[in-house]
Amino acid sequence: MSVIGSPTDSRLLPLGRLEAFSDGVFAIAITLLVIELHVPTGQEGLVAGLEHEWPRYLGYLVSFAFIGGVWMAHSNLTSFIRAMDARLMRLNLLLLLFVSLLPFTTAVVATHLFTSFRAFDHASHLTLGAERLAVVIFGLNLTLAALMIYLVIRHASRTEGIPVDDVAEGELRSFSAERRLATWLQGAATLLGALLPFVAVLFYLSVSIFFIAEPFRLTLRRAARR
Repeated sequence: MSVIGSPTDSRLLPLGRLEAFSDGVFAIAITLLVIELHVPTGQEGLVAGLEHEWPRYLGYLVSFAFIGGVWMAHSNLTSFIRAMDARLMRLNLLLLLFVSLLPFTTAVVATHLFTSFRAFDHASHLTLGAERLAVVIFGLNLTLAALMIYLVIRHASRTEGIPVDDVAEGELRSFSAERRLATWLQGAATLLGALLPFVAVLFYLSVSIFFIAEPFRLTLRRAARR
């Protein structure tokens, strides 16, 4: 890996703007999720109204955990490297594309889970089809975001021109491998959504929790080594 001050630095860019822009997108996306949580109104009781909205709470929890985990992974990455190249910047922009789409796809899956669990008429098979499609769309969004954070980390770990702390180089490669596993898990959950949509959403939640636990574990491991 190169170090700052070497001839390859002419093609490197400082991390400051990437971190600031990315943090802004993560913060906005995670805040927009709460807009889809509706306050119960009307004649029904508060408890009944809150129970009626449970699919929205589940979608919120999945996406909040997922975005939080990706943000933690992104923060870990920028603590490993000291500069970025143009390709890393473009990969990061694609990551933010799929992260910023999550409030929309979360609303889609929450709305159709809501409809499906209350469809007991002759058209219930149509609402079940809509539920499966909504869960798969949501899963594809999560999978593409998971893939992009993996590609961002993989590029940083394998590109010779990007300066990385010597003690962190091995950890960064291990981090990349763990992200690859998370991407495969997310893709498998998306395929499950075509058959068992509600089970798939619970799987999404499990993978999202993994997205939080994994970079947190990495942070603790680095702190212990210091």
